[in-house]
Amino acid sequence: MKAGIIAVAVMWGATSVAFAAGMVKPTGNTPQFPKAYKELAAQKKPPSNNWLLDANDDTERFRRLQVAMSGTDIPMWEITYRYEELYTAIQKNNWEMGVYHWDKLRDRMNTAAMKRPVRTQNIEGMFLESGVWQSMRDALTSKSPERMREEFQTVRAVCIACHVAENLGFLNDSSAFKRTKSFPKVDKDD
Repeated sequence: MKAGIIAVAVMWGATSVAFAAGMVKPTGNTPQFPKAYKELAAQKKPPSNNWLLDANDDTERFRRLQVAMSGTDIPMWEITYRYEELYTAIQKNNWEMGVYHWDKLRDRMNTAAMKRPVRTQNIEGMFLESGVWQSMRDALTSKSPERMREEFQTVRAVCIACHVAENLGFLNDSSAFKRTKSFPKVDKDD
């Protein structure tokens, strides 16, 4: 399994480097390690675009992957995207798109919990196991615009509450929450 993960990471990295090499003109700057990552200075090979392959061993490769994959910020970025796409799907009565993004959002929540286990209690307790996630999914599959809009507002409120519970309440001032505060009024004659 370890070899498979390394192989996928190496292929992804090699493809990215090959693509970038064909697209970007060299600057002529001498490669150097970023000062922020002092551990890189222990590398035997000089800095290059093979940042993963040039590591001294697999332990260092996995450490670098962990740094590159980050904590919950990347999964939350995708969660925000899918949250906004869910809002759009509800506006457009595109239930299938809503279910798709809602299911993917659950996957990203689980990824965030895996990466930062201290957040698992709120992710599961407030969303995945509390009934909130399932209620939103049920509303989507019901195809009832009123029910979906109502459940979405519950999801929004729980997102805001989760940020507060995680001592990240400042995130509630984001444009995503401002844009999704309410739905445009639907004219019954349309």
